[in-house]
Amino acid sequence: MSHDLRTREYVARQAAAGRTKKEIIRLLKRAIAREIFRCLTTTVAVPDIADLRPLRQSKNLTLTAAAQHFGVWPATISTLERGIRRDDDLTHAYRDWLQAA
Repeated sequence: MSHDLRTREYVARQAAAGRTKKEIIRLLKRAIAREIFRCLTTTVAVPDIADLRPLRQSKNLTLTAAAQHFGVWPATISTLERGIRRDDDLTHAYRDWLQAA
């Protein structure tokens, strides 16, 4: 209630409507629950990663070479290729780099 701008604005609106602090906290909990429920139930398009490892291997590039280009650990590229880690920006940059190599 003291740090997040959206929450502060919400609290100010509720206080202006005459709600007590206890009621405002209850309303905040409900608002958070609604937001989390939307996040859990909304399907998100995940970029396809099946082409990354074969593309890297077809160009005879090592994980280390790819990792050095992007300034990350080789394990980061490996987990990205296997679908364990999701980083859409890195995935798109990695795919563009592989296609240009």
